[in-house]
Amino acid sequence: MRKAKYKIYNVIRKILLTLKYLKKVYKYGGYSVINIKSINHGEILKGKKILITGGSSGIGLCIAKKCLHEGASVVITGRNDSKLKDVAQELNNPLLKILVWDISKISEIENINNLFDGDIDILVNNAGVNSSEEFPNVTEEIWDKTYATNSKGVYFLTQTICKKWMKCDKQYVKKVINISSQGAFVGATYPYRMTKWDIAGLTQGLGIKLAPYGIIVNGIAPGIVATNMQPGCLNQKENVYNPQNPLKRFAFPEEIAELACFLMSDAANFIVGQTIVCDGGYSIK
Repeated sequence: MRKAKYKIYNVIRKILLTLKYLKKVYKYGGYSVINIKSINHGEILKGKKILITGGSSGIGLCIAKKCLHEGASVVITGRNDSKLKDVAQELNNPLLKILVWDISKISEIENINNLFDGDIDILVNNAGVNSSEEFPNVTEEIWDKTYATNSKGVYFLTQTICKKWMKCDKQYVKKVINISSQGAFVGATYPYRMTKWDIAGLTQGLGIKLAPYGIIVNGIAPGIVATNMQPGCLNQKENVYNPQNPLKRFAFPEEIAELACFLMSDAANFIVGQTIVCDGGYSIK
C-alpha cells in the first residue's frame, strides 16, 4: 500500500513539473537553464586600482564584485547616491569606494585622477544609457542625452586618464576596458547602437595609439544580458530562454565579469585593441 502511494505521489509530482515547464514554454516561447561557473584566479588583480563607471548595478556591479574578489581596490561611480550606498553596505569591503558622479558632466572629469590618492591602473568604461525610441522617431534631445553618456563621456574620461598615463613609466601596464554591445557589430539606426559603434572604433583606434605607452585598450561587446536594461530577462527568473541568438538564451552579468577580469589581468597583456563579442552568436547568425 505504501509503495503504491509513493508511486502515485511521484506520478503527480512529475505531472506538476511538466505542467510548470509547459507553462514557461508557452509564456516565453521556450525553456533553457544554465549553470554559471566562476574562475578563482587567486587574487590575480591584487594591488590594482580600478575605476568602474556605472558600477551600482548590472554588469558594472558584477565586474566590481569580481575585481574585489581578486584583490583589487575599486571605485564605482553612479548617479544615484542611495543605490551606491546600498551597494557599499551590501559588499562591506574596505577596498571599495563609491563616487556619485554623472559621466556626462565633462567639467568634473579632472577630479577623477585624485580618487585613489594617487594613480589609477585600470579604467572600465561601463556607464551607459538607453532609450526605446528608434528611427524615424528619435528627437535631438534623446540623441544628445545618449551620446553625452555613451560616447562623449567615455571619450573625455579616457582622454583625461590616459593623458596622465602617457607620461608615466611604461613598464607599469595600464588598461582600459570599454563595454560596447553586440549592436556595434550589426546595422545601427538609433543612438544607443550607434554610440556602441563609436566605442568599438575607439577601442581599436586607442589600442593602436596607446600600446607604445604601455597602455592596453580592449573591449567587450555583450549581447542580451539579464540586467535592469533588459527587465524582461529578469522576469523570467531561472528560465534563460531567448530566441534571438543561436544559443537560444540570454547571458548573466557574471559571465561578462569573468571575461572582464581576464582582460584586466596581466594574463591578457598581448591582446590589444580587440572588442570581444560575447553575444551567444547573435552578430554572426
